[in-house]
Amino acid sequence: MFAVVLVPNFRLQAALRFREETWLRRPAAESACGASPQRELRCPATEGSATPCSQPIVLVDANDPKSGILEINGTAAAAGVSVGQTSTQALARCPALAIVPRSPAQEQSAQAALLEIAGTLSPEVEATADGFCTVNLRSARGHDWPALGARIVAGLAALSLGGQVGIASNPDLAFIAARHARPVLTVQTSHAFLANLALHELNPSPDLLAVLGDWGIHNLAQLTSLPRGELMDRLGPEAARLWERAGGKMERPLLLVRAAEEFAEAFDFEREVETVEPLLFIVRRFLDQLAARLGNVHRVAGRMALTLMLANGGTHAHTFTVPSPTADVDVLFRIVHTHLDGLRLDHAATGVRLLITPALAERQQFQLFESPLRDPNRFGETLGRLAALVGAENVGTAEVLDTHRPDSFRLRAPRFHEMNTANADADSFDVGLPLRRWRPPLVAEVRVVRQRPEFIVSEKVRGVIRDALGPYRASGGWWESALWATEEWDIETEAGGLYRLARAGSEWRIEGSYDEPPAQERRTVVAMHPEEGTR
Repeated sequence: MFAVVLVPNFRLQAALRFREETWLRRPAAESACGASPQRELRCPATEGSATPCSQPIVLVDANDPKSGILEINGTAAAAGVSVGQTSTQALARCPALAIVPRSPAQEQSAQAALLEIAGTLSPEVEATADGFCTVNLRSARGHDWPALGARIVAGLAALSLGGQVGIASNPDLAFIAARHARPVLTVQTSHAFLANLALHELNPSPDLLAVLGDWGIHNLAQLTSLPRGELMDRLGPEAARLWERAGGKMERPLLLVRAAEEFAEAFDFEREVETVEPLLFIVRRFLDQLAARLGNVHRVAGRMALTLMLANGGTHAHTFTVPSPTADVDVLFRIVHTHLDGLRLDHAATGVRLLITPALAERQQFQLFESPLRDPNRFGETLGRLAALVGAENVGTAEVLDTHRPDSFRLRAPRFHEMNTANADADSFDVGLPLRRWRPPLVAEVRVVRQRPEFIVSEKVRGVIRDALGPYRASGGWWESALWATEEWDIETEAGGLYRLARAGSEWRIEGSYDEPPAQERRTVVAMHPEEGTR
């Protein structure tokens, strides 16, 4: 068995997914369009949706005004509007008509959502064309086909798409069933289903259709009553293929597609947006849709990439790492909201793109005395707020630079996904007295005798230097403009304090102090330096 999942008026539905405020508004001049206000009109663009459509809507291509109207909904059709008319002609027939521009980006997102829904039936899915796909159901034998189709229709409705499902013994027959489904149709006997269908249901060429019409052949039952061999002799191979399709005997292999590795939604505003509220509204809608799509494939959000299309043709892009991968819409929305709330752009936004990279839900067994962050996502939001206040370059995790220059580090964004796997081995490095750095270093005056510091005077430290280890000289950056050189000493004063002393040029600074050792070890420990160890 095969199933075809069809979205009627696909391009129009894709453009309306995030525009319910347009087609849900009942026009004030409904009677001016020739539609009876007493009659409930069904909207093919939202077939299967829980909300009926009363607004007459047409789809046009803003980049090709001469192409005319591409698709219409049922209300517009009832008002006398037809495909191919110009916008002016359509408005003359229906002044309350809503004209919606085509959006290729939204069509791409809707097609991806359609394939994801179809993939819940079977891994063997063919992206047959825009707006419908074909599924091989050989791995789903013995199922309740109407219930299976109803589940797919409900899943499409949750994604603001109205769908129809046809189930039959071959792909072509399933497609015809999908076109006649309201909203699910299962063909048990192909001959009985096809007998009374008109010839144009199989889309034959106009020439062949005209010849058969001259013969008095107008439906599929009349066509299959003719001998196939004689039909092919007189009208050629196309007539033979049409005869096989009319009998429900046409078989073909499916061109399978792989599941998408990213989930994206897109929307283009009709006007430039200068405030954050419209952006937050559409992002929230995006996340509702994306969370449902992630649920269909049993995944959660690991990373998000937000892109704003700007009026000057540029873009603003930002990537968010979800500290604890989740499909919770509230958590994902707070992450994006924190960024947008403090965002300042030089140009107004004209469109929004949101892409989510899926991940598996975290399942980790911690050690007996190991504890994770209580709420990694809340911690990430706090870091985001701090970054908005003091700048992203001033918030993060300290990372030592690959250089011998003392106290050289940079701040990088926390890598939450690596925290649970990065376990430091305490035996892999030497342990000595910890150095507590003073920021900024304390300026000092030092008396040097025979190239060794003997006496120090500063705001906090003063006295005779009883012992000193050094000098430890280092330099670098001579191949760049940032040339540096330093000379370091570890000193002990008569008062028993242990300090790091450094000289750059002619200036002496106290970089910090070492924690004092226990009293019984104070006589044996002078100081510790990375290059000397402990004495």
